Amino acid sequence: MLIVTLWWLLFFTAIGLGIGSFLNAVIYRLPRDISLRNPRWSTCPLCHHRIRWYHNIPVISFILLRGRCHYCAAPISVRYPVIEISMALVVLVLLDAFFVGEVRGSTLWGSYGLTEHITHDWPILLAHMVLFACLLSMSAIDLEHYWVDIRFTNFATMFGFAMHALWTPHKPGGWYAPDDGTALMAMLMLGGLGLVWVLFICSPEVDPEDFGEREFLEDPPPSTTSSLPRMDAQAWFSPSRAIVWVTGLLLVALLVAMAVVESGNARVRFAPRALLPLVLFFGLILRESIVVRESDDQIAEAIESERHGARAMAVAEWWMLFPAICFGAIGAWLFVFRPDVADHVGSALRASIAIPSLPMMGDWSPLSGIARAATGYIIAGGIGWLIRIVFTLAFGKEALGTGDIHMMAAAGCVLGWPIVLLGFMLTCGLALTGWICALPFKRSRAIPLGPWLSLSFLAVTVFYEEIISWPIVDNVILAVPLLISHISQGGGRGVMP
Repeated sequence: MLIVTLWWLLFFTAIGLGIGSFLNAVIYRLPRDISLRNPRWSTCPLCHHRIRWYHNIPVISFILLRGRCHYCAAPISVRYPVIEISMALVVLVLLDAFFVGEVRGSTLWGSYGLTEHITHDWPILLAHMVLFACLLSMSAIDLEHYWVDIRFTNFATMFGFAMHALWTPHKPGGWYAPDDGTALMAMLMLGGLGLVWVLFICSPEVDPEDFGEREFLEDPPPSTTSSLPRMDAQAWFSPSRAIVWVTGLLLVALLVAMAVVESGNARVRFAPRALLPLVLFFGLILRESIVVRESDDQIAEAIESERHGARAMAVAEWWMLFPAICFGAIGAWLFVFRPDVADHVGSALRASIAIPSLPMMGDWSPLSGIARAATGYIIAGGIGWLIRIVFTLAFGKEALGTGDIHMMAAAGCVLGWPIVLLGFMLTCGLALTGWICALPFKRSRAIPLGPWLSLSFLAVTVFYEEIISWPIVDNVILAVPLLISHISQGGGRGVMP
């Protein structure tokens, strides 16, 4: 039992470190317009020498090389091992929440071993891993450039839909399950958003770069191998090397604690295991928030220059969303006045397919999974757009970046809209706390919200069951589906544990 547990834990740790190594290339190259395919291998930013695979092993190579390039002895930024270890920590925290600590009631739990857990519920774990890998990349870029590239959120959304279609919760109340009317409205609204997206992409006046909020990015160097910029002491992520040892020791401690708990040799509470990495991530975000950069003034000037047209922009965005709202209204009308449509929708959502040869598909409901993802995407994104439009109209200044809204929508697709709603509330507190803590070091009128959103989503994901046990929180979560149910006249409602 212990050997099997250690194998799975080491396997997922290696997966997390490997993903983190790839994210380092993404985080470094994308803001500088350097292709991810050319060069296909890693190179030293100073001497441009190709880095051999044995010099590119996550964390281990950094330690063996003592933080310097093997060829020119140039210092290697500690952001590389920190990002790698951070991603490994995220993977272990998610694995712990779903399969070791068993704090999410939608998965198998009880006397099942880790192997059976993963066999049945790997799609939902994989969806979470991909989402938070994208959020980690976006957060690192946002901290330096105030730029959210929605190619990350688009990928996480598509992957979330695919994994939810494959995965069916083992308990009826284990995951948010929309009622028939809400599901119909959400899927039709998703079709309306798709239509708007096609029209915008096909419009010759629209620059695809606008979808990534790239206007605040500092001028990057040309995208050639020979012009890779030098990574000096003022790099975008330069905590002291002590951070590497702290994050590394925390990773080892978490791995050992999970092995001890899963093997049944001792009882270690889940809360401290999950809380320590979250505190570490808060410190890393705060550390980067106090670094003074040119992009701080650039983003503030850009927001101020657009202030006079902010309300007109909000009205234009309202009209952009209007087709999706109309599609949702059509769904509500069909559900209320066409009972036969309601019956067909309900039958389709509850239809199941049994594939005995695949344990995870003994009672597979693919349309139900797609409806879960669509409802989460629409409601979470709708919350973001509502906040942006209402507060922009009220204060005459851009209230929430469109990239942040895309982050909320993608997270809603994978995590469920209740986690996004609670996560946004937590984000307001964390961002305000971080801004106050950074005041003695840097005065800035702009706050990169992406990192705080990502941290909040992770915190609520792993502590959701405890948070939802508070009566006031439970009432807030129930209010949204009840409101939608009244609109669509669909009597049922779905809740998360």
